[in-house]
Amino acid sequence: MPYGWTGVTLEVDLSQGKIEKRETDAKLIENFLGGKGINTKLLWDRVPPEVHPFSPDNLFIVTPGLLCGTIAPGASHTCITYKSPVTESYCQSVMGGFLGAELKHAGYDTIVISGKSPTPVYLWINNDQVEIRDARHLRGKNTDETQGSLRDELKNNKIQTMCIGVAGENKVYHATVEHSVAAVAGRGGAGAIMGDKNLKAIAVYGTMDIAVANPAKLISISERILSRVPVAREATLAKTGYTYVRYGVEWVDEGNCSGLRSPERQQEIRDLGRVAQNYIDRTKLRNVSCSNCQYACREAYLNPDGTSTFMKCGAYYYIMAITQIFDCDFAIQYMGLLQKYGLDIYSTANCISFAIDLYQRGILTREDTDGMQLEWKNAEVAFSLVKKIAYREGIGDLLANGTYRSARQIGKGAEDYAFHSKKLEAPQLRFLYQHHLALGCAFTEGGHFQLDNAIPQFLIHRPREERERYIKDGWFSYPKEYEKYFLDGADPTGVGTYDWEGNCYFTAYDMEQYTLGDATGLCILWMGFWMYASINNRSEVADLISAVTGMDIDEAETTRIARRIINLVKAYHVRDGLKREDDTILKHIFKRTPPPPAKKLEPAMFNKLVDKVYELRGWNKEGIPTKESLEESGLDYVRQDLEKRGILTG
Repeated sequence: MPYGWTGVTLEVDLSQGKIEKRETDAKLIENFLGGKGINTKLLWDRVPPEVHPFSPDNLFIVTPGLLCGTIAPGASHTCITYKSPVTESYCQSVMGGFLGAELKHAGYDTIVISGKSPTPVYLWINNDQVEIRDARHLRGKNTDETQGSLRDELKNNKIQTMCIGVAGENKVYHATVEHSVAAVAGRGGAGAIMGDKNLKAIAVYGTMDIAVANPAKLISISERILSRVPVAREATLAKTGYTYVRYGVEWVDEGNCSGLRSPERQQEIRDLGRVAQNYIDRTKLRNVSCSNCQYACREAYLNPDGTSTFMKCGAYYYIMAITQIFDCDFAIQYMGLLQKYGLDIYSTANCISFAIDLYQRGILTREDTDGMQLEWKNAEVAFSLVKKIAYREGIGDLLANGTYRSARQIGKGAEDYAFHSKKLEAPQLRFLYQHHLALGCAFTEGGHFQLDNAIPQFLIHRPREERERYIKDGWFSYPKEYEKYFLDGADPTGVGTYDWEGNCYFTAYDMEQYTLGDATGLCILWMGFWMYASINNRSEVADLISAVTGMDIDEAETTRIARRIINLVKAYHVRDGLKREDDTILKHIFKRTPPPPAKKLEPAMFNKLVDKVYELRGWNKEGIPTKESLEESGLDYVRQDLEKRGILTG
């Protein structure tokens, strides 16, 4: 009897209209846990380089994290994996909410979707009854309407639904999959893949129990983790508006392409946090959370049509800064449009900023924009461009392909103003001048836009006494031997004594931490993204896995599994043709002098950082996992494949 997982994988062939239930391979769980791990292995095995993202042979794989459906705190994430139309290689997008737990309770570990339906369909999973149903009546509906229609049609208000809007139907390259309370699979075109397969939605209802190997141990660990939540939540969410909006807008504003940095504008930004906090306190309906999460990091706002818009983090600051419209009402209306159309926050904002910037520079003209004047600080322009992108109308048809492809089509030097990493829109943040975060952006796997962590970001500049107290109080979430980097010079800005190597250790560790979160379903906000992480050591992750599954696993083994998954993802990328030069950051970062205290990031230093991360990961100078690294990870079949293709030599 499996513990923590169901033992059933659901195979759906939309071309044939065929549904098959297969036994989940226990070795998959043992070697890859769940979520990202299983998805990566399946994509490696079944989607070779010859498969185009919009081919029927591309897979759309949905797998909850291993701990989803149990009482493990913060275990809510489902990993969706596919070959991306944006990056043209492996891509994942992680979605919170309630779908992962519901899918496990319906009796399934994984959904593997292949083929293309000739007409729009949706997948209805009702415990052991699974059907492919006609969805032509849902065509053109927004995501709110789609989810509401399915609840009515299925006569069940408790179903959990993931769906696409018109952007996904139109195969916009940054279309999202939307679910529940703004839980979104947003990066790399997940919605476009669903749209290409003519799959409008997946609706799930489950009533089965998830067996747990050691309930008493799981309860004890969970109680210990939950005891830290009040401190963690107060430290990170007590002043949502002031923290996210005030600092977030400044971080983006100093990195964006508008070039507007007047003293009046800077004062407006400084005042914005207070204004935003007052607005939030007055107008939000309530805080909302994902499954089994006590943080409740999202905020709900009521729209005039009776629907709700859900906001958090970048939904405030990125939208405001990138359009230069410092108004909370605007941000909520804008976010509401994205949620209904099914569009990614970061990519869409970057495409809009990109278009306005090119227009201001004279590279785009009124002839290109159907007579529309593109300008900063204009809400109507922003709203209009969002709609045009979703429906692929006019200039929106060009921007719907993302900044990388749009720039190549426009020409005239537009490529110099496209913000992307591995062709995926990257953040326009001053943070990228910090070596730790620049490395995170460079090593994105095509899903997370930034492998960042709160400790190097926010604590490194504080007095040593405060950092020592932070460690003493038990909040330091890195290995003990990393304390020296934290206390004695792992300064991401290069100010003072600078130990550049320390940043590489942090980055390599963060890659593992993100991977474990995506494989177990544990939200990264619980595992170290914030300064105060309720799950603040890796041995606790191993304890949770052991209590749920009965696996004999410790911290060292969880690390080995994380490294196995990371090596497999990297191998997938190099097999698809990605090279060392793709592990880089936005070119303009090397050209600009950032605001104090950060220092200009030099290419020579950045290359040294990349070399060190490669070394720590067990990759050669070209970023290819070595024979020894692959064999240590139990990936000998990957070594053989790369050698056969002439990628791995020597």
